[in-house]
Amino acid sequence: MSDPAHAPTARLPVCLLTGFLGAGKSTLLNFVLRHPEMTGTAVVINEYGAVGVDHHLVESAPDDTELIADGCLCCTASGRLGEALMSLFQRAAQRNVALKRVIIETTGLAEPGPIVSQLLHDPQLSAHFALDSVVTLVDALNAASTLDKHDIAVQQITAADRLLLSKTDLVGAATAAALTQRLRAMNPDAGVDVIRHGAARPEQLFSGGRDHPGSARYQLGDWFGRAESMRFTPVIAVQPSGLLGRSAPARTPAEQEIQTFSLIFEEPLPPGRLLGWISFLRSLCGPTLLRVKGLVHVEGQAGPTVVHGVQSALHPLRELAAWPDADRRSRLVFITRGWGQDVVASTLAYLHTPSRPIS
Repeated sequence: MSDPAHAPTARLPVCLLTGFLGAGKSTLLNFVLRHPEMTGTAVVINEYGAVGVDHHLVESAPDDTELIADGCLCCTASGRLGEALMSLFQRAAQRNVALKRVIIETTGLAEPGPIVSQLLHDPQLSAHFALDSVVTLVDALNAASTLDKHDIAVQQITAADRLLLSKTDLVGAATAAALTQRLRAMNPDAGVDVIRHGAARPEQLFSGGRDHPGSARYQLGDWFGRAESMRFTPVIAVQPSGLLGRSAPARTPAEQEIQTFSLIFEEPLPPGRLLGWISFLRSLCGPTLLRVKGLVHVEGQAGPTVVHGVQSALHPLRELAAWPDADRRSRLVFITRGWGQDVVASTLAYLHTPSRPIS
């Protein structure tokens, strides 16, 4: 597990642990918090009901634990996340205790996007905390029916950097394999691991951070490589001459709404166009834009610009010092629902026609 030395001004890495109702998040916390490498971990536990119960089930929870009850962090209790995190930070400072990291366990009904957005864009929080990863626990026994019936479960999976499968001992090998394939089709960015009885490893929750250059390069290469080589969905290559498409394998009815596709820009993009285009897409697509990630070659820049967005939350655009390999093409991968792919394709001309305003 990445555990850099934390200077007094360094930001604490945060793992957002999510997953639908009954996936086993409390069991996972009970196990992983006992690991010696997790010393110095603070925990925020969010419960939907007015009377908190889950925090009592996490027997190994450290003293630095905050309970947020009677509401979901993504909506009714959103303002209390900042209070809880700053309370942990200030208490540790008063006691001269060195916090090293924070785990936020959401309710099973929480949307990750608004929570990610708050961590990224609240000035006070972003000064002290850095989002390391979104980890989603998936109940292998009930995942198929849950994904068909509950949109929240879809959002939790497509927002994840890592997917952890629980309860695989209660299903057959064929069912577990089919679920793994479905999850990788929905979110080729995320690694998929099986955990038994909550036995997660620290490095599965903290992996160096979304803003760590090495992490960004590795995750993008893995994501884009899978989207192309395994061909879960159409891959779109964008060139000055136009738009080229490749057809995808047929999907089950339950998967029809989720689309994962890649864009390749052969030529560098004009400065100032990228952020405007992404902002326009976010406003145009709304909740249908589940995830976007990639490396973009901007004219005049030596290194690529990292793009990473989850639902309504867009990470600040950041230029890397160097490209990860010899390929200098801009590469973006999208996870959308409904007509998202058609909407994205309809806006591409804007990137190469500076005189054409967005309307």
